[in-house]
Amino acid sequence: MMTRETQGEKIQKVLAQAGVSSRRGAENLIRQGLVRVNGTIIDNPAIRVDPAKDVIECRGERLLYPSGKARGLILYKITGYVTSTGDPHNQKTVYDLLPKEERDKKWLYAGRLDRDTEGLLFFTDSGELVHRLTHPSYKVKKQYRVKVQGKPTAARLKLLVKGVRHQDRLMRMDRVQLMKTEADSAVLKVELHQGEKRQVKIMLGKLGHEVLYLCRTRFGPLSLKGLKPGQSRRLTEVEMDALIRGVLQQN
Repeated sequence: MMTRETQGEKIQKVLAQAGVSSRRGAENLIRQGLVRVNGTIIDNPAIRVDPAKDVIECRGERLLYPSGKARGLILYKITGYVTSTGDPHNQKTVYDLLPKEERDKKWLYAGRLDRDTEGLLFFTDSGELVHRLTHPSYKVKKQYRVKVQGKPTAARLKLLVKGVRHQDRLMRMDRVQLMKTEADSAVLKVELHQGEKRQVKIMLGKLGHEVLYLCRTRFGPLSLKGLKPGQSRRLTEVEMDALIRGVLQQN
């Protein structure tokens, strides 16, 4: 049920907070009949809504946390911890790395990292945000720093972008860059959005290059900047707004 006109927030503000458009642009969307509240097309940009209760849609798409109150946390995961809420074999989980005051929060993680993989792990209290960050249709890019056995040729690096088939699935990387070579190994920077399980290790392994070290350095607009291994921090409202806008623009 739509809230009374004296309660809640103006719909144009809610649309702007969701990253749909500016407030002026939101007015135009409403005048064009592209905004619905609880299934009803609205034509008044000053109407007030409660984002926690009202179903708000723009161009047929339900808004993602239009109140801007979704919370986020990033962790610099270290090796030896499994990405799980609990492990039957009593292994240490990524939740053990969080500060004590954060462990009782209902944090959901977006995208797993293997036990022996380091890097950026994002937590949020928004299930819809997790879906949008991890589903390949939204094309949210992840960046990795990878050390491999051997020295991949330029032809093999191109093949990673063209695609490598595994169990009837074609795995692709968006971009691969050779950063440096050592005596019997090489360091690569990899970008991908596909997100198949163990994708980086599988693709490089199929080309004969065992992964010796793997670290996720970026997830969408988020990076490890300012964090040391094992550390975590809450995202600011500005960072959360940028993340939500970025996900919406990927649709």
